[in-house]
Amino acid sequence: AGAEACGALKNVIALGAGFIDGLKLGGNTKAALLRVGLLEMAKFCKIFFEGVESGTFMESCGMADLITTCYGGRNRKCAEVFAKLRLQDGSSDTFDPEECNRLWSKIENDMLNGQKLQGTPACKEVYLLLESRGLLESFPLLRTIYEVAFLGNGVASITEGIAVKDQPIAHVWNIDCFKTMNIQGC
Repeated sequence: AGAEACGALKNVIALGAGFIDGLKLGGNTKAALLRVGLLEMAKFCKIFFEGVESGTFMESCGMADLITTCYGGRNRKCAEVFAKLRLQDGSSDTFDPEECNRLWSKIENDMLNGQKLQGTPACKEVYLLLESRGLLESFPLLRTIYEVAFLGNGVASITEGIAVKDQPIAHVWNIDCFKTMNIQGC
């Protein structure tokens, strides 16, 4: 279940990476987003799926796929365009939710030649699940990505989802996982 969930969640995180790129915030900001994104992916899987192996997140289906998707995937590319279109010509950075949905549809139609985005529907589903369980505050990045993508919050607010306090690795992963991989300092 962990590998499958990572496959869906990395597309949501890639939307955030696209927002970062659209804002031209640079590599360090994107790296911070990936770090928090990976932590939230792991936490999500640990909460919702029994028996998820901590090492899954260090494998190709976790970190490697997240990095690849956040640097080159269609969800990232389309989210970058989404951010740029929202910011162009000095227009207001806040959008009506219906306008957000129309913009996603236009971008998908214009850029993907019949393919579909996977991050946008996954983002909606994840948000609804977290909201139904009262967990939105525990997932600030996933929440913020949804708020920018579908509630019309300002694109620049993506950095609020990255500013996570007191979320060390030990709270998400079993430290023994890192000892077996000979990772020092965890």
